[in-house]
Amino acid sequence: RYLGIPLLASRLSHMDCKVLVDKLLRRTTLWLSNSLSFGGRLQLLKSVFFSIQVFWCSTFVLPVAVTKECGRILRSFRWHGVGNSKKGGKVAWSKVYRPKEEGGLGIKDARSWNRAAIMKIGWDICRRKGSVWTNWCYAVLLKNKHFWAAPIMGACSWSWRNILRTREVMIHKVLYEVKEGNLFSLWFDPWFMGASIVNKFGMTVIQDSGIPRDTKISSVISEGRWNRPRNSWDLIQISYFTVNLSLQTSSDMIHWMKKGSTFSLHEAWRAFIPHSPIVP
Repeated sequence: RYLGIPLLASRLSHMDCKVLVDKLLRRTTLWLSNSLSFGGRLQLLKSVFFSIQVFWCSTFVLPVAVTKECGRILRSFRWHGVGNSKKGGKVAWSKVYRPKEEGGLGIKDARSWNRAAIMKIGWDICRRKGSVWTNWCYAVLLKNKHFWAAPIMGACSWSWRNILRTREVMIHKVLYEVKEGNLFSLWFDPWFMGASIVNKFGMTVIQDSGIPRDTKISSVISEGRWNRPRNSWDLIQISYFTVNLSLQTSSDMIHWMKKGSTFSLHEAWRAFIPHSPIVP
């Protein structure tokens, strides 16, 4: 173990996460929680207990059984002051998990937060964050592939497979801003109407254009203007769209949901939870 978490590359088992579960149980038995008010227990849940889970959620894809057990401990502590009570709660825990504006208490469940934290890893890879982890992903896992086009194969590790699965949600949250076109892939990055050209038109559009697969957007920009081939119906449609995209002499940028915004773990978490009407 290193910093309290197991060092392994395979899928986590329930026994691997026993340290996390035992730590939560130990905290609930050490405190004289029966003398605390509901507000006091809620504050401990949001600060201390949640921070214990965050460290693991940001590193591994936790088994569903472990996240459920963590939720059971928190639920028991919330209503009864101990982490191993067998009694039921006063309100369904699914309602307690809701944000405050939707009638809940704003407690974040470990399962949804875990998926949002894994999405942040995908965001770092997408933006090519300058870190050893990101460089290793491109050198070993992706090699000559693009992040958005990398297939999920049986040979993929458990963690890498789950990182790639977050693309289904993340593609609706990222905003690609094309300026000079030196950073984005022409065919595989989702800069074209919120998706990649290959996803919208298929692989045949690459053959029709005669442009290589690994080219950047800058290859179809000449003297600050778009210069795309128009020898097929799909390429003509693409040209009509790109005419309205203004170009600038600066680096391409990736935004989170809107221009000028960076990744928000809270907003990513909200993408994985069910939503309810706003309450008074």
